[in-house]
Amino acid sequence: MAVEKVTIFPCGGIGDPVSSVTRLAGYILAEDLLAGKVELVSIPPVITGVPEELDAVQAYPVIVLDGCGHRCGSNALNLVGIKPAARLFTPRVRSETKHAIGKRRPFPEVSGQKLAKDLAERAAAIARHMVEDPEYVFERQTVSPNPEGLHDESLDIEAALGY
Repeated sequence: MAVEKVTIFPCGGIGDPVSSVTRLAGYILAEDLLAGKVELVSIPPVITGVPEELDAVQAYPVIVLDGCGHRCGSNALNLVGIKPAARLFTPRVRSETKHAIGKRRPFPEVSGQKLAKDLAERAAAIARHMVEDPEYVFERQTVSPNPEGLHDESLDIEAALGY
């Protein structure tokens, strides 16, 4: 059965311009492409246990927008025992679209805005499937702390999450 909403979990890095691109993609999804069908959450409240944020990652399928090779979004969810329903890797989208990330952090430059829109559109296609396809199956997850994955560079996040 289709789901009511999806949760979008963008990269939260503050020191890298790609985080601005992933956050903008999240806002484009939540405000323009799928208004009312998206819960936008960020890493710190999930890690610190803010109830509303934890409910969003447990109650709805999560689409992670990872910004770089550190894959902070995927790793943060691994720390709380939540497996993303889908993951988009921004550098791969950048490579395919040829839109540069840009150098500004507060708000992306034009090329970064184009990349954010491309990323949002890809995530929206995945999310639409989840909310519209009556055959889509999602089982509510339960947060279960997994401290073994705490910023362990040797951890293969793909293997840990079963991808």
